[in-house]
Amino acid sequence: MLHSASAGEFSRLVSPRSRSLGLAGTIERIARLAVEREVEHRHPHDEIAELKRLGFGCLRLPAEEGGAGISLSELFEVARDIAAADSNIAHAFRNHLWQVEAALRRREHPFHAGILSLAGQKKTIGLSFTDSDATAAGALPSKVLSRLEWDEANQVYRGSGRKVYATGNLYNDAFVGSAIENRRNSTVQYILERGEGVSDEDDWDGFGQRLTGSGTAGFSSVAIAADRVYPPDPAPHEGAAPWRFTFHQVYLTNCIAGVARRIAVDGVDVLRRRGRNFYHGEAPDPLDEPVLQSQLGRIRAYAASIEATIDRAIAALQAAWDSHGTPAEHDAVLAATLSACEAKVVIDDLAPQVASWLIDLGSGSAVSSRRGLDRHWRNIKVIASHNPRLYKERFLGQNLLDGRLPPTGAYF
Repeated sequence: MLHSASAGEFSRLVSPRSRSLGLAGTIERIARLAVEREVEHRHPHDEIAELKRLGFGCLRLPAEEGGAGISLSELFEVARDIAAADSNIAHAFRNHLWQVEAALRRREHPFHAGILSLAGQKKTIGLSFTDSDATAAGALPSKVLSRLEWDEANQVYRGSGRKVYATGNLYNDAFVGSAIENRRNSTVQYILERGEGVSDEDDWDGFGQRLTGSGTAGFSSVAIAADRVYPPDPAPHEGAAPWRFTFHQVYLTNCIAGVARRIAVDGVDVLRRRGRNFYHGEAPDPLDEPVLQSQLGRIRAYAASIEATIDRAIAALQAAWDSHGTPAEHDAVLAATLSACEAKVVIDDLAPQVASWLIDLGSGSAVSSRRGLDRHWRNIKVIASHNPRLYKERFLGQNLLDGRLPPTGAYF
């Protein structure tokens, strides 16, 4: 096994909430083999399958539907534990967890009821909504399965398309999207379970988050049962907030907070295992070196501050969820969106610095590729790149100056 921290140190990655849900042992095992998977480029199929079996993908469902009935804040707590163990795995669940969250708000609609049913069966759901072919500001990407054609002979719909950056699709059991149904020439939603015609290419070449299953998903004349094609969602109710994608943003930043926690744990291991001090140091043993002890303390403090910052955004998102359908909803959802922006600006700046300090702590002995410590910086930067903070910085200033409202798209 490649170098990794001790079992005792891994226990620091797991919250009491994950322990109460029976996830601690799995999370610690995920953490123990994270470096090995990274260096060998081994996708975490077994680890994700185990988390599915244990119900991570349906924790928000009530117990009578196969879940654990936990709150949104508690879900983020568990997801951060998993991100601390291996941010690839936490990230791979993001689109599924968002689909479940959206469905919980609209469970009376048959499309969303279908999603909750799959989640209760401990299956996970990926996306085939849009492809990234839009190049200009204001342009919208196209649908992956742009049309569903009725196959009269087999009494199914068929569609074809490709989706790039299909995060997590390599591990998912079903896929959702929207398309034009040819018989009525109207927009529909669909649920497609994995089967003939579905393929996944491991062609994601990012320098971080290499194991998220974010390659190209292919759909070649896939068959979709007629009862898995649904009408679109009804128009939002009066007073509903238009900012529907704050969950995505908070989830990604929460993953970065998990990486920061792992950096603090790895820092303890790096210092304990460091065998030599510089000749100009003040102590024979690096463990007793004041400069290095201070550096570890700095890492700990910043990692804790990062977690506290994302907890503030999570609390705002929980308040927004709790306000659903009430007169307070619009303002609560706006507040959550603003909090998510603030957290991202701060954490995207601080977390890469904390990752760099870990290398400083270990010096030359920390740069071996077999130790995998560089993955933390790489993973942080790739997660952060999903929705660049630069636009959020400007928006937050504009909001203070003139009350400017945020964009409504998922990628802001």
